[in-house]
Amino acid sequence: MSRRTKSKSSPPTTSDSDASPMSPSVGKPKHFTMMREFALADIVTLLNSASGTTSIFASLKYMTTGNEWFLWAAVGLLPAALFFDVIDGRVARWTQSASPMGRELDSLADVISFGVAPAVLGFAVGLQGLFDLLVLLYFVNCGVARLARYNTTFDHNVDKSGKISFFEGTPIPTTVFIGLWIGYLIQNGQIGDLALPGGKLVLGGWTFHPMVLVYALSGTLQISKTIRIPKP
Repeated sequence: MSRRTKSKSSPPTTSDSDASPMSPSVGKPKHFTMMREFALADIVTLLNSASGTTSIFASLKYMTTGNEWFLWAAVGLLPAALFFDVIDGRVARWTQSASPMGRELDSLADVISFGVAPAVLGFAVGLQGLFDLLVLLYFVNCGVARLARYNTTFDHNVDKSGKISFFEGTPIPTTVFIGLWIGYLIQNGQIGDLALPGGKLVLGGWTFHPMVLVYALSGTLQISKTIRIPKP
């Protein structure tokens, strides 16, 4: 998400005679200054990260209780995170509150909601073998790398209007489709160690579920430099 920096007026200058070194207010920031400076778009972005974090909690709760309601909550919170991710940029443009901090917040929220949360969801439904874990780690780190590349190349790739005209690699929010697919598997009872699509393989004494290759493909597409998707 791209945001323009807000202009701020220069703080009033203080003479040496006005500023006493004994005064506790000199050079001391006010309480909760950062929170009070959040723009509306930043709050929307934090709702994205809150949705992803709650999805993680729901997946973990399912693992401790076996209650599928929590699994459905974990799936449903991913589209909610996507909703907030889509509108935060529009809110920033509408309120003219774009900022570099907003872009960083957006990337960090996306790592949680579209990287860690889908990986934990996959783990919760049965992708718990050693090879599964390695692929899930690869998936999450591909998302981290993709967002880092986006932020570092943003200024180079913007057009004359100040917007990115294309995505290099698939956008990380596309991982929501993995969550929706898992929702389909839940509905059809295809979750658990032996019930996952593709079954279960044991290679060298370690468990591998072919279903995890969907995560490997998603991560690889995210870090691709040859795939360029026009941005609407």
